[in-house]
Amino acid sequence: MDKKISNLTKSTMALVIFALVGKFLGFGRQMLIANYFGAGVETDAFTTALKATSLLSAIVSNAIANTFIPMLAKVRANEGSGGLSKHTNNMLFISILIAAIMSTVGYFFAPTIVQIVGGGFGVETYVLAVELTKIGMPVIMFSAIVGVMTGYLQSEGRFAATGAIPIPLNMVYIGYLILLSSTFGIYGMSVASVLGVVAQAIFLFPETRKAGLKYFPVFDLKDKYVMHALKLSLPVLLSVAINDINIIVNTRLASGLESGTVTWLDQANKLNVMILGIFVSAVTAVVFPILSKNFSSGDVEGGRKSMASSVRLIMLITIPAMVGLMVLAQPIVEIAFMRGEFTQYAADMTAQALVFYALALCAMSLNNLLNRVYYSLQDTRTPVIIGGFSVLLNITFNLILIRFLGHRGLALGLSLATNIAVFTSFVVLKKKLKNFYGFSYLRALIKNLIAAILMGIVAYYSYFGVVALVPSMGVGTVRKLIVLLFAVFNSVITYGGVSYLLGVGEVKMLVEMIKDKLKKN
Repeated sequence: MDKKISNLTKSTMALVIFALVGKFLGFGRQMLIANYFGAGVETDAFTTALKATSLLSAIVSNAIANTFIPMLAKVRANEGSGGLSKHTNNMLFISILIAAIMSTVGYFFAPTIVQIVGGGFGVETYVLAVELTKIGMPVIMFSAIVGVMTGYLQSEGRFAATGAIPIPLNMVYIGYLILLSSTFGIYGMSVASVLGVVAQAIFLFPETRKAGLKYFPVFDLKDKYVMHALKLSLPVLLSVAINDINIIVNTRLASGLESGTVTWLDQANKLNVMILGIFVSAVTAVVFPILSKNFSSGDVEGGRKSMASSVRLIMLITIPAMVGLMVLAQPIVEIAFMRGEFTQYAADMTAQALVFYALALCAMSLNNLLNRVYYSLQDTRTPVIIGGFSVLLNITFNLILIRFLGHRGLALGLSLATNIAVFTSFVVLKKKLKNFYGFSYLRALIKNLIAAILMGIVAYYSYFGVVALVPSMGVGTVRKLIVLLFAVFNSVITYGGVSYLLGVGEVKMLVEMIKDKLKKN
């Protein structure tokens, strides 16, 4: 058992490390975009085009990845490892075919897609967004390839390679921004978005070969495993689409506000989901194959325990991150983006959006996990229904709050809808799993909130107190960064210390592990 936990820990840590590198590069990419293009017509158009193509590509790749892993588990159980390559190649070919059709349809219907995503734009922004969307459409096909490769590698327990794929994507963006953006401008950014995903596929290709995948042409529409996976992928596709529709609703409403609003919301959202991308995705990627194995083999209790430990771990990570982002939103945005064409006003507006987006961080993270619990139970319909409920709530809240809070109301509306939807998901799942460990979640939530609130107070005075005492430390990116790191350090110590005193199990276990390591050394 210790060996199993050790392997899971190593897999999660590998994913976290690569995700940190990837997010650091992604952070650098956003800084460069803000520096070279600022917040205006071009960035609003590119952000909208990227949302349109990313929505379609994410739907395809996520639908594949979330149904492909259980499919491979069945193939391995029934046919052994020898059948994996055949069924994987068939899934790859059919996925490419479907994605190619979607790319072609997306190209010709780009004006309609942009109208849906950002219908409130002026003529100049709209025309540019349509052109950029057409350029970026091939990304769907390459995302399908990456989705199949990712699913295969994760089913083989090779998490490091899949965790590293943001690195080649962001390297392509950064290379373009530094070397070619002055020549090809915003149009080249759409080309870079496609080449970045091509780079991901090239990166994963040798890793899949090392994992035992042999490539050869297969096209079999009678393949029961692939057909069953594709059938299950339709509800998954809808549930993924619904999550992105919430962002699209915000973008469409934001496009009717002042120029730059879409970019403010996009930059704030990217900062918010950075935590999800680094830590939470690592947890869900590692635990998903375990949940699938537990529930498919009838080990419901094992599935409950895996879910319970994952929920507590996600709350432990995201609740303090949520509070930290809310308290330190202003300096975080200023340090990240306020240079070049990105003005103080743009930074202020982005920081305001970040405060309200942060309220959804924990809920979005838990939603990511709970959906995979449903998929492991072979239930792909419930996430779609709850997701649809979330969209209706989001639209309702947005239409009300935008009148009073502007772009901040859009961020708040999304957060409220996401939290209510996740609570609903817990209630439904409780009926399915019976013994739910619900009290352990509530106890962990209360402890995490107490520790996070105290941490937030320390974070506030560690940053703004220092700036008030020494005003020069609040001027210049480097000085602000030094004070921010000081505040983060104090916050981590405070949160960890209070959590330990409150008896948070995961923190106590971490402390014991560190003590054991020190004793051995």
